[in-house]
Amino acid sequence: MTVVRHRAVAVRKRPSFAGNVGWGIAGNAGYALAQWLVLVVVARLGTPAMVGDFALGLAVGAPVMLLANLSLRTVLVTDPAGEHPFRRYLRVRLVAMGAALVAIGVVVVLFDLPVAVVLLVGLAKAFDGAGDIYLGHLQRHHDQRGVALAQLANGGLTVAFTGALLYGTSSVAWAAAGSAGASLIAWLMVAAPLAGRWWNRPDPAALVPRRHTHRAAGGVPALLWTALPLGVASGVTSLTANVPRYVLQDHLGAAALGAFAAAGYLVLTGNVLCSAVAQTLLPRLTELRAAGAHGRFEALVRHSLIGVAIAGVLAVWAADVFGPRVLRAVYGPQYAGHATTLTVLTVATALGAACFMLDAALSAVRRFAGQLAVNAAVLAVAVVAALLLVPRYGVTGAAWATAGAAAVHALAKWEVLRRAL
Repeated sequence: MTVVRHRAVAVRKRPSFAGNVGWGIAGNAGYALAQWLVLVVVARLGTPAMVGDFALGLAVGAPVMLLANLSLRTVLVTDPAGEHPFRRYLRVRLVAMGAALVAIGVVVVLFDLPVAVVLLVGLAKAFDGAGDIYLGHLQRHHDQRGVALAQLANGGLTVAFTGALLYGTSSVAWAAAGSAGASLIAWLMVAAPLAGRWWNRPDPAALVPRRHTHRAAGGVPALLWTALPLGVASGVTSLTANVPRYVLQDHLGAAALGAFAAAGYLVLTGNVLCSAVAQTLLPRLTELRAAGAHGRFEALVRHSLIGVAIAGVLAVWAADVFGPRVLRAVYGPQYAGHATTLTVLTVATALGAACFMLDAALSAVRRFAGQLAVNAAVLAVAVVAALLLVPRYGVTGAAWATAGAAAVHALAKWEVLRRAL
């Protein structure tokens, strides 16, 4: 009876689904907006080359950190039997972040990249990774409000620190240091205390009988075995998104990369919103699949894709008509000439939105096999397209390479889903 009472208390205190969705959108959108504002600040207070250096730091650090993250937050949230304690997740995450920083340092030396900027941006991502595992603990307890507050604090502090240091020093390296400092504060003074409110509360995993399998008994190796496929898949996806940036930096330099990144951040909000919608669709699709309502399942997927297509057409039209004015107003007159790049990247974003919906459907039917193979094929397409298009068409070529990879990704996911239904 004690367990039943604990379960009742946990259910009564659990936030509503709609409320959690709202907080999830607010946190993700606010954090994405802050990341874009950082780029705006660097563009306004610095030079295109500074924007390129900062974007290069992100392009180098993001795939390495995502691979090192090993999707441990997802593993933590989906560990219903509590096979691994939180301290094990945290220990693995901290060691992985240290290893990722060493890897970034090696890349900096091998390719003669801007040392201070790339390493400091990588350090900021490492601090974000450490805080992210605490956000997983909050998510485990259905506390999306706490997750959103930590994300918003991190984003706000990053914009403030980056802008203040760049304004005071005119150095993009100091701006990157400000980003790292903001991430450290957000981890230690926001994410960790918010997660600490749940240390002595009933854990949802404690209400499920623990399963002591041979893998669970393996400790850290067992956790790594579970998380590695997810981490590799995430790293490949991030690497694919950044391949055009690497080729652009190598062929045309930091200023061209800065223009490409500036245009890209204008369409980032579309990814955030579509991701939130896909996460909302996932439980409903799962229920329909489990109930055997195949017709309603397929209709919901079809309607979501039609909605994405309509929104994508409208977004591409808006980018084509208003792109030059928006780029000039947001970043300055030197960016207005890249309106075509913005339009093509909007096409890529629309295709990426379709991938979000297809991913939700594939997760609902539990088709996980082959996902890494699809991601690897898309990565190959991105590399070939970037190497062919960037030398000939410059920044716009990088945008077309991004759109081409997104198109292949959407078609491959559609084929996998078609075979599953």
